[in-house]
Amino acid sequence: MEQENNSKGLTARILGEQPTALQKTFVWFMLLTLLLWPIGFFVSIFFWDAPIHSSIDEICRWGATLIIWLYPIYLFPLIRLWFKFSKKVGMMWLFYLYPLIPVAVFYLFVTLASSAYAERKPEGYDSSTYKRLNETYALDVNHVYYGYERLEGADPSTFKILGEDYATDMHHVWFNDCMIEGAEPATFVVPDGDISNLAHDAHDYYMEHQPLHVANMGNFRQIDNNWAVDNLHVYYLDIDVLAEKKAVSVGDYRTFKALNAFYAIDAKCVYYKNNIVEGADPTSFAVLKGQYHYGQDKHRVYYEAYGSLIRDLNTLQHKNMEEGMCNAFHTDGKTVYNPNLMAMPKGTDFATIHKVERYRDWYADSKHVYYENRLLPRANPKTFEIFPSHYLHEDYVSDNNKDTNYSHDGSHVYYRDSLMTGVDIASFICGYDFVAAQSFAFDKNHYYQGTPNPRIEKLRQGKCQVGK
Repeated sequence: MEQENNSKGLTARILGEQPTALQKTFVWFMLLTLLLWPIGFFVSIFFWDAPIHSSIDEICRWGATLIIWLYPIYLFPLIRLWFKFSKKVGMMWLFYLYPLIPVAVFYLFVTLASSAYAERKPEGYDSSTYKRLNETYALDVNHVYYGYERLEGADPSTFKILGEDYATDMHHVWFNDCMIEGAEPATFVVPDGDISNLAHDAHDYYMEHQPLHVANMGNFRQIDNNWAVDNLHVYYLDIDVLAEKKAVSVGDYRTFKALNAFYAIDAKCVYYKNNIVEGADPTSFAVLKGQYHYGQDKHRVYYEAYGSLIRDLNTLQHKNMEEGMCNAFHTDGKTVYNPNLMAMPKGTDFATIHKVERYRDWYADSKHVYYENRLLPRANPKTFEIFPSHYLHEDYVSDNNKDTNYSHDGSHVYYRDSLMTGVDIASFICGYDFVAAQSFAFDKNHYYQGTPNPRIEKLRQGKCQVGK
């Protein structure tokens, strides 16, 4: 008997008896799927990237993960058991459906994980009336929820969603969890279409939660995703710009047209965002080819809303133009101009001038360091560096960027172009506290910017692990 068992092939040992040729081929095919297992193992790691919403969600993730991880272990026993089961019930064709078993179990876990049963629920919700309206909003008989937090002031009995991000009840309008002050729910409309996400009521237009303060609703028109106009004002459609509530008078709204995402013209004016480009000639103004923030008319070259001393860029010698104007330097043989087209101090060396960091406003040549077009006193270009900017969150801190205000060389610390005195360079830290919405800068001895709080003090005392 022992000799007979030893003479059996691998497939016979797996199935417990001698297989047919078709069964043998099928078993070998299943064994070859083991070659794909390392790929499945790697992919399964990403099942845990998203936050866990509930205990059911966690169970489902473990179930789906283990279906993949344990595949080499349960493959042989399950093939044998399914073979015997198919033979016992007299339906051998069932044996060839074996691959559907782990697939079905995996699909069950995935389906359950994406169902309402595995969804995270708000604290204190009413289980009998709770329902999710979309990816953003949910409600029960007592409350409306944005994500998993109560939307204070919302009436669940009259609450309804408009599009993906807007919602109303009897008294208020929301964009996500921001109540839009002054918006009228009875007339509020979120139009369909491809142009931005402007909504409106009977008396104003809104971009997200910011009102445009439209002067004339009757002839208001949106030009594209960046511009809108009526017969009195130009509206640049940017949340931060709209928050300034700065009205820009229109020159001629009938001829207004956008040149790109930042520049526009009409018969009388040139506009950069929500600024009139003073002195620019709209009849000859054009955005420089391949650029976004640079233009030229018959008088001069412009950077953003500001006119430079350069009359014609083509007459100058350039450096780093292949990297775009934002990194290029220019000279007429006497004066050097930085990427913002500012004239640099006399004596700037065009041959060695460069940006210290790509997206920051410090420049250096072989002898000097500059902030924008101003000389940093006593700065050594050989040891000059920009401090990392620490982004402080509730439970972690990162320093994956350079600061916009603070720099140093081996002996001095600078705020932009100003020399700071008495600073301990080794312990100096600067950055932005996202929780308190404030910038900060300190060393072991003093605070130079910002107000101390427990998070910042923890960082100051070296108790925060800084991650990238």
